[in-house]
Parts: sequence; C-alpha cells; structure tokens
Amino acid sequence: MMKRFDRCRLVALLAGVLLAAPLPVVRAGEMVIYGVEEASPVTLMISTSPTTLDTHGIPQPALGRWLAHIADKAQVRLTIRPFTGTVRLEDRMREPDTCALGYARLPSREDTVHWLYEVKRDRMVFVTRQADNFSGTLADLLKLAGGKLAAPSGVYRTILENRGIRHTVIDDQRQLARMVDAGDPRFGLLIGGSLASPEIKALNLRVVAELPEQGFWLACSRDMPDAVLERIGTTLHSPASEQLHRETMTTLLPALATDP
Repeated sequence: MMKRFDRCRLVALLAGVLLAAPLPVVRAGEMVIYGVEEASPVTLMISTSPTTLDTHGIPQPALGRWLAHIADKAQVRLTIRPFTGTVRLEDRMREPDTCALGYARLPSREDTVHWLYEVKRDRMVFVTRQADNFSGTLADLLKLAGGKLAAPSGVYRTILENRGIRHTVIDDQRQLARMVDAGDPRFGLLIGGSLASPEIKALNLRVVAELPEQGFWLACSRDMPDAVLERIGTTLHSPASEQLHRETMTTLLPALATDP
C-alpha cells in the first residue's frame, strides 16, 4: 500500500511540474515564444545550427527547457528569431528589447552590449570536401577563399567582411554543410560544435583551418531597461538556471561541456 501511495504521489508531483512549466507559444511558420503575454517583451536572436534549432526552427528540447525557465523566472516574453542576412546582428543589438544567444565576444563589441552569461567557448572552422586537394595554412586559405566561401550571418560575416573576403551568406548551417559537401561553394565556415551533430557528421567534410577559440555569450542591448536586464542577469546566474545550462551543454555539445 505504501509503495502504491508513493507512486501515486510521484505521478501527481510530476504532473504538477509539467503543468507549471512555461510552454512555448508557436505561431505557425513564424516564431517560437516563451513566457506569458503580459511579461516584458524581449527578442532573442539565435543562430540556425543543429545545436540550437531543429529542422522546423524550434529550439532543441534541452535548450528550450533552459529558455523557458529564463522567461518564467525573469518575467520576460522571449520571442526567438534566427539570425538572417537581411539585418546586421550588430545593428539589431542596438534595439532596446533585443538579446542574442551565442554572441561572440569580440574586442570591437566589448562596449556595445551587456555581457550577461558565457554560454560556451568554441572555435570557428573552415571546411571543405574530403576529396578537395587544398593543403595550406589559414593565410593560404584566406587568399583564395574570396567568392568560393559561404558562411552564416553574425560574427562570421563580421570577421570575413573585416578581412575583405567575399562570401555567400547561408544562415542555416545544415544547408551550408550540405552545399559544401556537394562542391559549391568550395569552402564553408561553421561553428566547431556543429561538426559532431549527426546531420553534419554524416557528410564527407574535413576541417582545413580554424580560428582561435573564443567566448559566445548571452548578451543584451545597452539600451535595455535596467529592471529587465537585472531580472535576466539574476536568473541566468541562479543555481537552477546554471543546472539547466549544464544539461543543455551536456546534451547538445558534450565535447564542450565542463564540470561546474
């Protein structure tokens, strides 16, 4: 009888947790939203990669649980928007309601946003087909990459434009990897962590050069209201949020996960 009672109590407890969890509001073909209608609106820019969004543009489950927790505890309504080539990410980050997940902490950006939480450290890698005969240094690659390279928006675009390298913008890293595998373009620039995803790992690609590892943060606009900023920052550094972040990293980026 006691065991039956315990099982019933456990089921009821789990049901209560599930019912209390803030579920994303999905607008068909448009966007994913976490948080209640009356909460402070925040747009969260996010890259389109196997470690962030699924093929339907919805955050991977582990990441979604973390974002739902942030929205609930920080009392914000998070609208998820993928990076695109139509608007420069640096310009979007000037808007007072905007944050970005995985915003590369470059020296040129240091004073332009609030750096709230380091999500990961990773490297950006140049890939080509296994059969491609390129053999050289990063400097050699950059000399011949102009017009033969594709990369997503965001930091990739910033780095390449600062070096004067012509490239095609392909925001979906799955699509970009498939295109390189097919031979056009010859080279692609990806985030290193995505190489371990099943979709990209199955392709015949190899890394030919890489950029130094750097930090990718959850950062918010300098003009975001102080009260909203404080709630988000406090939530991110809470034990519950940090545990969900570790679970996200362990699930989606096990090679980059670190012990607390």
